[in-house]
Amino acid sequence: MKKNKKSLVILLSLVLSLTLLAGYSAAATAAQPPIIWKVQGYTSAGTLYDVYGKSLADNINAMSGGRLVIEWYPADSIVPVIEGPTAVRDGILDGAWDYAGLWASIDAGFPLFCSSPGKFSDPMDMVGWYYQGGGEKLLQEAADNAKLNVKIILAGIHDGEDFMWSNKPITEIADMKGITLRMMPIMGDVLSKNGLSVAFISGTEIVAAMERKVVDAGEYSIPALDKTFGFQDVAKFVARPGLHQPTAVQQLYVNKAKWDKLPDDLKAIVQAACKNSIVNMLTDATVQNVDALEYFKSKGITVTQLSDDAIATMLQWVDKYYEQFATEGTLMRKIVDSQNAYLKKVAAYKDSLRMPYPDWAYK
Repeated sequence: MKKNKKSLVILLSLVLSLTLLAGYSAAATAAQPPIIWKVQGYTSAGTLYDVYGKSLADNINAMSGGRLVIEWYPADSIVPVIEGPTAVRDGILDGAWDYAGLWASIDAGFPLFCSSPGKFSDPMDMVGWYYQGGGEKLLQEAADNAKLNVKIILAGIHDGEDFMWSNKPITEIADMKGITLRMMPIMGDVLSKNGLSVAFISGTEIVAAMERKVVDAGEYSIPALDKTFGFQDVAKFVARPGLHQPTAVQQLYVNKAKWDKLPDDLKAIVQAACKNSIVNMLTDATVQNVDALEYFKSKGITVTQLSDDAIATMLQWVDKYYEQFATEGTLMRKIVDSQNAYLKKVAAYKDSLRMPYPDWAYK
């Protein structure tokens, strides 16, 4: 009996000690100040991508229970958007949310991490390439080779963009001759090398440039975002489909030293929030794009379709461009080869799954 009492005392003492230790640990954790990151987006306050980026920040804040606080800043609040990678590298920003198309000045291949002209018309194929085809690893290696000192996480994607806003209809190659076009890197290079006049202007300046006739036609993104930028106020026509950017990937990147110091559970929370952002953007943007196109039509905007010949010709130009400029050993060649290998692996299988939408869906 005495032995049992002694054992009971020891057990109660152990339970009490563990309880006090747990309480001390919880109190110590609660007493720790939150980790605060300054993260900048790449579009103006209130635009669709600013909303998506801030939503990602808010989710991280909530999921971490306030242990990691993302202070969100719209485009150009702290540094010009184009300086995001160097600002994160140098610690001016802790992180940024943008797309690899803005990294063309670092290496001409980077825009292909955002979108590849003529490829991945299904956004989930692009996601598949990132997670299963080596895209994510290749992007991080490219950033490391460029000595950017950042951790990159896929953090958003949506389907195809508008091809071009203009004040005359564009359906054929001939319609783009004799005018100046604003086009993204790579596809802009492709068009330029095939005799068209192309200018690169940052996203926040395109509408103003069209209004001042600095450029005659311009593209930036999906209908829902183009609407918030006000393209419908400076153009009468919008051409589709956006073969130059059939998908678009967003990325969160964080100063590597800041990422390495983050506890493992908070790293997992950031990565989970980024995956949630992918699903949110992919589903939300589709519905918003449909509504935006209806809005454009209600405002007298004419939505035109590029002809099959125009699309085929431009895709031939793209292939020729890669043959000439994606030379062996370059980042562009590595990406093109990796994406092609993934498409060859899944294309026939994905085609076998496709079914047409029912006729009543179009009525």
